Amino acid sequence: MKVLLFEYAVGSGEIVENTIFEEGKLMYDKLLNDFLKEGYSVISIVDNKNSNYYSNLKNRNLEIHAPEENYKSKLNELLSNRDIDMALIIAPESDNILYDLTKIVEKYDNVINLGSSSKGIKIAGNKYLTYNKIKDYVKTPKTFPLKKYIVKEIDGCGGAHQIVDENYIVQEFVEGKPYSISFIVQNMDYDRKIYPLCLNKQYINKKYCGGEINISHPLKDEIIKESEKALKRIEGLNGYVGVDVIVNNNDIYILEINPRITTSVAGLNIEPSLAKLLVDNVSKKEKELIYKLNNGKKFVRDETGKFIFKR
Repeated sequence: MKVLLFEYAVGSGEIVENTIFEEGKLMYDKLLNDFLKEGYSVISIVDNKNSNYYSNLKNRNLEIHAPEENYKSKLNELLSNRDIDMALIIAPESDNILYDLTKIVEKYDNVINLGSSSKGIKIAGNKYLTYNKIKDYVKTPKTFPLKKYIVKEIDGCGGAHQIVDENYIVQEFVEGKPYSISFIVQNMDYDRKIYPLCLNKQYINKKYCGGEINISHPLKDEIIKESEKALKRIEGLNGYVGVDVIVNNNDIYILEINPRITTSVAGLNIEPSLAKLLVDNVSKKEKELIYKLNNGKKFVRDETGKFIFKR
């Protein structure tokens, strides 16, 4: 079986922040190793500036291509000419990148998408559309309608202000501790199954700084239950999906739904592998997914932005 694996920061050749590249590489390396260990043939795109990371990776089941002038053209070329059975896209939702790449995969009827559909990404990849879908069913920070806002200091002078336009959302700030939940969602025409994998602690200091995977928590069951309520409100989710939450005492707030692989997978220790689960999720829909979670890993950024694993 041939799987096309594409991760935006590693494979596109576009300039991204170092922090984003490190997250992308973590996710890519995890899934690449999983697919190869399971015996799948992997076709992938790696930009020339990142090829040194994989030059010593000798595996007869791995075929790496450079994006050349345009990574989208290369993606189309591989999907149309390489007898690919399945594809997994790892990319950010920003600027419709994940949506556009998923639409490319969906053009090829013979290729099974291991991730969410473009329909699911269109909603879950937009924070305001997500808010409107879930606000009547779960607790979520109040979000104001999309329009221009002026932000001023209460006692400001001299006309000092900031303008927030329609490309941003304005939400109430909710105190609490940040967590995420990793799920496998099975999207079928007649039904939807949701498999909770694990609860994860997040380390956030203005940006994502790491996490601790598969932790215990007295509200774990409730956190999963509330997250599942939100997931059920969005059609088209499939494969790995992450949900970000804030927990304040006994209150659980759903922040975001990520319709894609998230950085938490780097610390995921599961049997069978995540790659095998993703394949089984689309190929064995009549059967329940069976899996075992082992102790996860903790990882944090160092001063250079790279992630260091603690256990």
